[in-house]
Amino acid sequence: MRRQGPIRGSIPLRPGDMVADRYRLLQEIGRGGYAIVYRALDTNSDQEVALKTIRPITPRPEETLGRFRREANLIASLKHPNTVRLLDFGLDDEVYIAMELLHGRPLSDELEKHHRLPINRSMAIACEILKSLAEAHVLGIIHRDLKPENVFLVANPDGTESIKVLDFGIAKLTKDAPQFDPTALTLQGRAMGTPNYMSPEQAKGQDLTPHSDLYTVGILLYEMITGRPPFAGGTAMDIMLRQVNAPVPRLPISELRDTPIERAIRKVLAKEPAKRFASAEQMLAALGGLSVAPVGQLAPARTLQPEGALPVGAASLPKAPALGSSAQSLAVSPLFTRPVRSRWLSYLAIAGYVALAIALALLLYIILS
Repeated sequence: MRRQGPIRGSIPLRPGDMVADRYRLLQEIGRGGYAIVYRALDTNSDQEVALKTIRPITPRPEETLGRFRREANLIASLKHPNTVRLLDFGLDDEVYIAMELLHGRPLSDELEKHHRLPINRSMAIACEILKSLAEAHVLGIIHRDLKPENVFLVANPDGTESIKVLDFGIAKLTKDAPQFDPTALTLQGRAMGTPNYMSPEQAKGQDLTPHSDLYTVGILLYEMITGRPPFAGGTAMDIMLRQVNAPVPRLPISELRDTPIERAIRKVLAKEPAKRFASAEQMLAALGGLSVAPVGQLAPARTLQPEGALPVGAASLPKAPALGSSAQSLAVSPLFTRPVRSRWLSYLAIAGYVALAIALALLLYIILS
């Protein structure tokens, strides 16, 4: 890479410019608080990539460079197909991260368009996010900024859809990540993240564990099903206070009341981390998603069927709907239905009616004879 002098947020970039004598910027496709993402052509491979660069005017430039360095190092260590793939990065005179170019839309756009998603699809997306997190958590990496904008629904060339988790820019390492230097990856005493999707301990600026990411997956699942995060509304401080103190609201969909899926959401949204699922794998098992394929065709939602249910986390729970399941395999799981007790009560009522009819028939026979 040829050094052309520092660009660290001081030199504006525009379509047509070259970065690192390799990447020709084609089009701006997104921007955030500290970075701009371009569609760019890798002239070495003649392939298009997503190139993230520092914005022309960047507050706290040294902190931003550290964030870039963190994100590049963390993404490079993650290989799961549900995590965005890093291709190249430069963090010296030219500051950039080259990633696979994804075609599709973020979950935030899908929610804005449809307000809420079918239950089966919501479950499938949540399971894909959990698979990405499972790898990250094993490596001691906590995302801590999961939100709909950072979950990308990829439209694959064959017509299928897959999920990618994006933006590990403010990720934090746990003490179980010896392959990195934790002192270089932590912003101490700051409540980093997005209020609607913060865990209670994150809102309080406390140390985080993987339980914090799981809490956010619960919020995302609640929002996909209902169309609204559970603690939304008011100022950022109002939301953070509700994350810390307010009870989890019941699901407004009557068919989901008192079902394992509602209990799973309530469990993962517990205020105390120790009361949540112990790991992404455990939550995935509770949602029936251990065997969910990473890629597939999203089938339309099915009508809820009255079937029996098993306790959350039971080993024999049915599989969650996969991104790729046929319509037949997306028959509604017992996770979405009422408890077995309701079904047996219905059977007893029917049996009572049958017994009464038989008794009346016998009585009529006796009278007539």
